[in-house]
Parts: sequence; structure tokens; C-alpha cells
Amino acid sequence: MITKILVGVDGSENSEKALDYALEIADKFSASVLILNVFQPPPEFGYQINPLQQSPSSAYPQRQIGYQPNTDSVIDDLRKKHEAILSKATERATKLKPALKITAELKEGYPPTQIVETATNGKFDLIVIGHRGNSQIKELFLGSTSESVAHQARCPVLIAK
Repeated sequence: MITKILVGVDGSENSEKALDYALEIADKFSASVLILNVFQPPPEFGYQINPLQQSPSSAYPQRQIGYQPNTDSVIDDLRKKHEAILSKATERATKLKPALKITAELKEGYPPTQIVETATNGKFDLIVIGHRGNSQIKELFLGSTSESVAHQARCPVLIAK
């Protein structure tokens, strides 16, 4: 039985499709939906996130020695952009399915790790995420967020294209 669905959004066309799928499934099962957006500050602004380490706790942002306080405004601007993406998705979801219990959350860190940890800690029954559509070469070396989530998640993952 599906009672809790986590849907990852990043503002892309495929994340909108993922949201649509999540809402339809939630509607059929009367499930709650958590809309999650994760932003990852760029390394050049004093954050170091190692996506290749397997330990989820090692993927949290860590300030490097060269951190400069003026980068906080850049990080705040990035956070505001992601808040806007999350707000837009939440408004859309609430408008499409007003009877559903829909919540939203913004997290900071390495997206696959944050998505998987949120799903695990919240005991979600399903993760719905859009396929990013990165180039095949980039995915070969780095892997996509959806691929990483699919490999690490303890619950089923639906990847929308």
C-alpha cells in the first residue's frame, strides 16, 4: 500500500512530469506527498561535497579553508531560486489536487543523498523523480541524480522521462 510519496523537483520539464505522476498515484491511493527540492552550493563558493563517497553523512556541505564570508549572499541567492522552484511546484500540486495532503521541504547538500535519506527517515513508500537528461558522457562519469537515487533507495523509485 502506498501512503507516503516523496517527489523530487528541480524546476526541469522532467521534474514537472515526476510531480504529475506522483500526484496521480497519490490521488489513487489517498497518499500524502512531500515535494522535495535539494540545492547543492557550487564548490567554488567554499563548499565541498564528494558525491563519490558511499557514506550519506559524508556528503553534507563542509566549509573549506578558503571560505570567504561574502559568498553567503551568493548562497542566499541560490537558496531563493530553489525556494521559488519549490513554491511553484507546491502551488501547482495544490491547485491540481486540493484534496491531497501536500507538504514541501528544501534541503541543502548532495541531491541523491538528501533524497534517499529523507525517504528513508520519513519511511516513504515511493520516490518519484524526473530523469535529468544529462549527456550520456556526463552520466557515464558522474551518474545522474535519478540513477543514484534508484541504486541507493530502500523503496521503489519511479523515474519520469
